[in-house]
Amino acid sequence: EAQWFLQCAACLGTSFTIETLRLIWEHQRKIDTNVSSSKQSTEELLEAMVEENYFEIYDNNKYRWTHDNVGQAASSLVEEESRASFKHRIGEIWYQELDEDRLEPSLFEVANLLNTRATGKANIDYAKINLIAAEKARGISAFDSCCKYASNGISMLPENKWTFHPDLTVKLYSLAAEAAGFLGQYDKMESYCSHVITQQSISTVEKKDVYLAQLHRTAYAELRYEDAISLCLTILKPLGCKFPYGGPTGLIKALISLRQTIKIVKQTSMERLESLSVVSASSKLALAAFLNGLNEWTYLAGEKYIFINVLTVTKMVQMTLQYGLFDSSATFIAYLGMLTLLVMEDVDTAQFIGERALHMQKRNSVELGKARTYAFLYCYVFHHLKPLHDFSKPLLEAYQSGMRTGDKSHALWILCFHHVFLPYVSGKPLKLIEEQCEVSISQMIELKEEEQPACLRCFWQLCLNLMGVSHNTVKLKGKAMDEEKVVFTKALHANFVAAKTIACSLFGEYELGAHLDIKKGDKQIFKFKGGALTGMAFFFHRALSLYAMARKNKRKKGKYMARARRIHKEYTDSLEKKNPNILHYVSILNAELGALEKRKTREESVCKLYNDAIAISARGGYLPDAALAQERFADFLLNEVGNTVEAKYHIEGAIQRYTNWGAIGVVEHLHNKYQCVLVGSSKN
Repeated sequence: EAQWFLQCAACLGTSFTIETLRLIWEHQRKIDTNVSSSKQSTEELLEAMVEENYFEIYDNNKYRWTHDNVGQAASSLVEEESRASFKHRIGEIWYQELDEDRLEPSLFEVANLLNTRATGKANIDYAKINLIAAEKARGISAFDSCCKYASNGISMLPENKWTFHPDLTVKLYSLAAEAAGFLGQYDKMESYCSHVITQQSISTVEKKDVYLAQLHRTAYAELRYEDAISLCLTILKPLGCKFPYGGPTGLIKALISLRQTIKIVKQTSMERLESLSVVSASSKLALAAFLNGLNEWTYLAGEKYIFINVLTVTKMVQMTLQYGLFDSSATFIAYLGMLTLLVMEDVDTAQFIGERALHMQKRNSVELGKARTYAFLYCYVFHHLKPLHDFSKPLLEAYQSGMRTGDKSHALWILCFHHVFLPYVSGKPLKLIEEQCEVSISQMIELKEEEQPACLRCFWQLCLNLMGVSHNTVKLKGKAMDEEKVVFTKALHANFVAAKTIACSLFGEYELGAHLDIKKGDKQIFKFKGGALTGMAFFFHRALSLYAMARKNKRKKGKYMARARRIHKEYTDSLEKKNPNILHYVSILNAELGALEKRKTREESVCKLYNDAIAISARGGYLPDAALAQERFADFLLNEVGNTVEAKYHIEGAIQRYTNWGAIGVVEHLHNKYQCVLVGSSKN
C-alpha cells in the first residue's frame, strides 16, 4: 500500500497539496484491487510517509519530497512497461477532476502526464491542454517547453483539423513556429510555417505569427533586411496599408508626416494619453505587429528605406492616438522622440516626447515592447538630458524584459550598451569591459544572433589592443576579430569606425583617426543629435585627432581646425542645453583649441584649461579621458613651451592613470614615445 501511495505521489511533481494527493489516491483505490481494501486515510498515509522521511511539510501544509532522488526512486517502483500508462491514468484523473482555476497551478504536470501516452493520437481536449501549457511556457520565456507542448498538441489534432478546428490548429502551429525560431531550429520553424501559409481558408491576420517568424529569421538570423522589407510590404497590402515609392517624393511625404505627427503629440494632453483604451481588434493588432517589424528592418537596411522607416513611426503614433494603446505604442512614441532629435535637432521637444513615451511604457501592464522603448530612450535620446550613471538600472530592466518576452534582438542590443558601451564611455576598468565583451558575445552566438556580436567584437578587440594583449595598436586584428576579413553591414561599419577612431586617438595615430572614412550609413548612427550614445565618445576622439593634426601639420592647420571646430560646437551647444555627460569632453577640446591660438598670454591660459580638463575628468570618474588630457598637456608643454620637467610630470601622470584603467598597451606606447623624457633627457 505504501508503495502504491508513493507511486501516485511521484506523478505529481516535486511538491503537491494534500487535496491533490487525496483526489488521485481516492480514485486509485477505486480502480486498483491492490489498494482498494486499504483502511488508512490519505492523511494517515501522509503522516506515516513524513515520519519515514519520504516527505516534508512546507509552506502552509504543502508537501514535497525530502530529496529529488527519493521521488525518482518512488517513480521507478512502477514497472517500466506499464509506467507510461500509469502516469497517463494519473494525468487523466487530475485533468477530469479539476476545474480551470484549480488546474492552472499544476498545468505543466498534468500536460506532461497526459503526454506520456496520448501523443500521436487524435484528442482535441488534450491538444487544448497542450496549447494552454505552450502559451504559459511562452509567457515565462521557456521556449524549449513551449515548442514541445505545441508540437505535442499538433500531434493530437485530427486529419480534418483545418476544417473543424482551425483556431486551435493555427494557434498551435504559430506557437511552435515562434518557439522553434527563437531556439534557432529553423527547419522545424519553416515546416510549421508552411502548414499555415498554404491554407487558403486562413486570413492574413490569422497567419500573422507564422509570417512574423519567417520575417524574423530572414532579418535577424540571415541579415537579409531588404528581403524582409519586401515580404512585409507584400503582407501589408491586404491589410490596407501601402507605402509610397522611394526617391524625393517618398522623403517629402515622410518629412511632412513627421512634422504633423510631432505637432499632434505636442498638442495631446497627458489626460488624453492616459484615457486611451487598449486595442483589441485582431486586424489592428496584426497591422501594428507588421509595422513594428518593418520599422526595425528599414532602419537596419540603411538610407534607401529611411522614408518607410519614418512613415511606420508616424503611422503607429497616429493609430495610437486614433484607436488606442498597442503593445508597441510607447515604443513608437519613443522612436518619434529620437526622430525629433535626428531630423529636427530639437532637444527640448525630444525630451518632452521621450518622457511621454516613458510614462506610457510604465503604465502599460504588458511588458512586450519595453526593451525597444528603453533602447530608443536610453541609447539615443536621454544621454543628452540625463546623467549616464542613472542608465544602468533601466537598461538592465529592459534587457531582462526583452529576454522574458522573446524580444532577444533588442535585449541583446541593450546588453551591448549595458555591458560594454556604457561602461566604456563612463570610464570603467578595461578588464571588466573586456570580460563582459567575451561573455556577452558567447551568449549572443548561443542565441544565434549575428549583428550584435559582430559589432561587439570591434570593442572587444579595441579593449585587447588597449590592454596590450594584442600585438596591434590601431589595427583591429587579433583574438576578437580581423578587420581585413570582415563583411561590413551598416551597424557593424559604424561600430568599427568608432572603435578604430578611439584606438587612433589613444595610440597617437591622429592622422588616421582624422581621416577614417565615414560612410553614408554611419551618419545615421553617428549624428550627434539622434545618434547612438557611443557617438559621444566617437565625436570627441575624432575632434581631438583633428586638433592634434592641426597642431602637428601647420600647412593644413586651417583645414583641420575648421573640421574640429564644427564638432566642438556641437559639444558646446549641447552643454549649453544642460547635457550632464560632456563637460569633461568640452573642457579637453577647449584646451586643445586654446593650444592652437596665437596669443601673448596663451601659455598661462592653456595650462589652466588643461589643468581644469584633467581635474573635471578625474572628478567625474572618466579615468582614460583624464589620462588623455594629461598626455596632450605634456605634448603641448614639450613641443610648444619647451618645459621638459613639467611635461615629464604629466606623462608620468598619464601613464599612472592608463595603468589604473588597465590600458597597458597605451602605457607601452607612451614609454616608447617619450623614452628620452622619462629618463631625464632634455631632448624632445
